[in-house]
Amino acid sequence: MIRVRGWIWDILIEDEFRRRGFGKSAMLLAENYASSQGAATLGLNVFGFNTTARRFYESVGYKTTSLKMRKTL
Repeated sequence: MIRVRGWIWDILIEDEFRRRGFGKSAMLLAENYASSQGAATLGLNVFGFNTTARRFYESVGYKTTSLKMRKTL
């Protein structure tokens, strides 16, 4: 069985357009397109320090699936 997975490489909503629903609309469009192409999942990366983006993705149903850690020496 072949599993098709979608991936969002980069997304940017300019500051003046944030908190107006464009991010949510973009995500729904991406999810619908990926699903129409046979994708069973859609993934993306978020920098750990970007708590605003993390909260947004969680609010539209995304779950943390991995975590990287680093220490500056």
